[in-house]
Order: sequence, then C-alpha cells, then structure tokens
Amino acid sequence: MEPSDFREFFAYNHKVRQEYISAFEKTLTWQDMTKNHETAWLSLKDTLLHIVWAEDTWINYSIQGLEDPHRPFNYSKYQTWDSIAVYNSKVTSKVDEYLSNINQEDLDRIVWRTNNDGIRRRSKVKDILIHVITEELHHRGEIIAILWQINIQPPDMGWLSVMQKTDPVWVMK
Repeated sequence: MEPSDFREFFAYNHKVRQEYISAFEKTLTWQDMTKNHETAWLSLKDTLLHIVWAEDTWINYSIQGLEDPHRPFNYSKYQTWDSIAVYNSKVTSKVDEYLSNINQEDLDRIVWRTNNDGIRRRSKVKDILIHVITEELHHRGEIIAILWQINIQPPDMGWLSVMQKTDPVWVMK
C-alpha cells in the first residue's frame, strides 16, 4: 500500500465515524449511549471512544515513539456529546496531519510498543496503520449490531457512496 492509500482509508473512517457521532446525537438518548449491551466495551459510548482512542494511542503516540499519557484510557472522563466530539476532532486532526507527511520509507519504519501484557513488541508502521483501520471496522460492526437490536438503521458506511466512487453517487435514505 502507498501512503496515499492510507490517507484515503483514514479519510473514509473519519467521515463514517463523524456520521455515526452526528447520528447518535440526533437519534439516541445519553442513556441509550451508556447502556450496557454486553459487547467488548459494553456501551455504545465506550465502544466509540475505544475506536477513537485506539487511533490516538497507536498513531499519535506509539508510532511517534511517545508514551501515551491516556493509558489506560479513562472512559468515565467523557460524559457529554461535546466531550466525545471534541476528543474525536482533536485525534482526527492530529492523525490527518501525521498522514499528510508520511512517505514509503515511513511505512516501513519499525516501532516498538509495550502492550498491556507487559511484552515489548516491534511492528512496521504500515502494519500498525492497517491494524488501526481494521480495529475501527471491527468495533463499528459491534455498534451496527447494537443499533439493529434497538431497531435503528445505522448510517451509510459503504465505501463507494461515502468516498463518492460511483457515478451517479448512491444515496442511502
């Protein structure tokens, strides 16, 4: 994959994530967002925050050789729609800035990270970026399942429509 491919994948994830945040605020109560749904991160709020934090910790800290001061992540710190939106905006801005400057050599660079199990592991930057992309897709699937269970149609997340890769562009209503 080329640096431009990563920029496009993250642009896609950022657009879809923002659509989900906007849709949640319009259609769900805060009680709906914080209800325990017995998924990996329990609530829609915490699953969404985990997606944002995973991107933040890997790209804005680990890839850049920095320790994440938000580790372990404090989910209880985020108790309003605005707090989630502000955090997401800060993370996506920093990630977009980082991605705007990467080149092929950066993608092949080795970085080290000590995970929660205490083991220090090495990975290539491009593999971490792929991990973050798939991590979001995995957890978005959990979010979609919860929305279906509560009879809410999830926002469109199709690559072709979100990234306007068809002519005419598909419109989901």
